[in-house]
Amino acid sequence: MNAINKIQTQVKVNDQAQVLDATSKVTVALFGGTAALVGLWSVACFAGAIMTAGPLGVIMGYLSAVTG
Repeated sequence: MNAINKIQTQVKVNDQAQVLDATSKVTVALFGGTAALVGLWSVACFAGAIMTAGPLGVIMGYLSAVTG
């Protein structure tokens, strides 16, 4: 009986490890996708600012925001 309980415990631990591994992979993929979307959005906003105010206007606006 002891050997059977030991095998069942090992199977449960292995199943839990596989679930945690799969969950970790999904979480990393979701965070990576979110980071990519944020990066694309920032590029789109930067391109829109350059189209609206021009490169010099963006630089002047940035410097005035930093210096106050």
